[in-house]
Amino acid sequence: MHRGDGPARHRTGGHPNAAARARHASSRGEGFGRFVAVTALSLVPGAGLIAAGRRVAGALLLGLTVLVIAAAGFLALRGDVTARVLTASVQPRTLVVAAVAIAVVAAAWCVTVLATAWTSRPARPSGAQRVLGLALVAALCTAIAAPSSVGVRYALIQRDVVTSLFDAGTGAPVAGGAVPNQSAADPWAGVPRVNMLLLGSDAGRDRTGVRTDSMIVASIDTHTGDTVLFGVPRSLQNAPFPASNPLHAVWPNGFNCGDACLMNAVWEQAATEHRDLFPGDPNPGLTATRDVIGEVLGLKIDTYTIIDLSGFQALVDAMGGVDVNVPRDIPIGGGHNQTTGAALPIYGTIPRGAQHLTGYQALWFARSREGSTDYDRMGRQRCMVTALLDQANPVQLLARYPALAKVAKNNIQSGIRRQDLAAWVTLVQRIQGGSIRSLPLVRGVIDTVNPDFNQIHTLVAKAITPRVAATPKPKPTGTGTATKKPAVDSTQAQDATAVC
Repeated sequence: MHRGDGPARHRTGGHPNAAARARHASSRGEGFGRFVAVTALSLVPGAGLIAAGRRVAGALLLGLTVLVIAAAGFLALRGDVTARVLTASVQPRTLVVAAVAIAVVAAAWCVTVLATAWTSRPARPSGAQRVLGLALVAALCTAIAAPSSVGVRYALIQRDVVTSLFDAGTGAPVAGGAVPNQSAADPWAGVPRVNMLLLGSDAGRDRTGVRTDSMIVASIDTHTGDTVLFGVPRSLQNAPFPASNPLHAVWPNGFNCGDACLMNAVWEQAATEHRDLFPGDPNPGLTATRDVIGEVLGLKIDTYTIIDLSGFQALVDAMGGVDVNVPRDIPIGGGHNQTTGAALPIYGTIPRGAQHLTGYQALWFARSREGSTDYDRMGRQRCMVTALLDQANPVQLLARYPALAKVAKNNIQSGIRRQDLAAWVTLVQRIQGGSIRSLPLVRGVIDTVNPDFNQIHTLVAKAITPRVAATPKPKPTGTGTATKKPAVDSTQAQDATAVC
């Protein structure tokens, strides 16, 4: 026996395990308060272990945590955080790695909580303390696991959307279309403009075939982000087919059979009536519509996005509705049966004034024809697009993301190639910093029955020409009457926000 054994046994009451137990609590479990404090401290990885006496392991873990946070902060200061996050969000492999990393970090963090709790546990806790201790550990692990599981879920949902929505875009781009250079510092340096076709399809369970109810081309200046929206009316007649399209042989002088050959019927001509002319083409309706609209505008269509009616309604509902200033009472229903010509019933009305619209109401606001011209409808459609963009709150969208992702996956088609998504992240950011103007090609701007396509090409070319700021004129002196504000020129592209 060593000389110092006696005093030590006396100080601990003579029990051989008393010294070990004293590090945690008395025999009556009096260390429970310390256990709660130390275990709660484990929410800071490593801090709880240090407080529990595991200083080396705790210091290593805390140091690693600080190092990771510092590295993230350094990367954030070096560049645009939003751009980095958005770029990562369109890379399927990166999203899988992120999901796995989140799961591993969450598991390791929970293990740290458990290790801290075990190390700092009372030697002889009461039954109530055992229950409370287990509840505390479970609550802390839940606090870690809950947001982590959301992160894993969102990463996997986003990967599913990217691989599904952009799967068709992984092949060759549109012949002659713009292709970004992914290896360059600026992927759009060699591409002055990109023209995207935005189609609203009236395909649905209660409809036969597909008609393009809304046709808009967004022409984007890739350097400034300035965008011009060209609305093509569904009632446009004599639309020309380019010589490269098989339907040019059927309609060499344009789509000119009268009221039955309107612009919105081009899709069905290719997809149903003359599908045999498009061997090997998986979507002849889209091909023909894209080619004709490009010929109408004198632009090369580089890519497209299509959303159907049910998808639009679900999109607005998933966003929680949309606030719109309704210019007049808008009928829900109405119009005429396309086969018999009989009037269709009106089921209700969207009242005039500031309204919060559901998806169903927003759909009818955008496409109601009762008492409206094509110009009215196209104006309401641009108004709706503007309202949705303005009210897209990132926090709300993140909370509703699973529903939005489901809508996108089931109701939207895109021609953007998956390998070009990172470049499109760059372009979208430029668009957000640029201006958006619009020029609808309707009566008052063009003749939709016998259109002059050379005139249309001139209007389009003028609209996309970069604007030069005008030199301000000196203000007149004297006390004469004020000069009236000049009338808006309908042949000029106007600020899109002026529509509403």
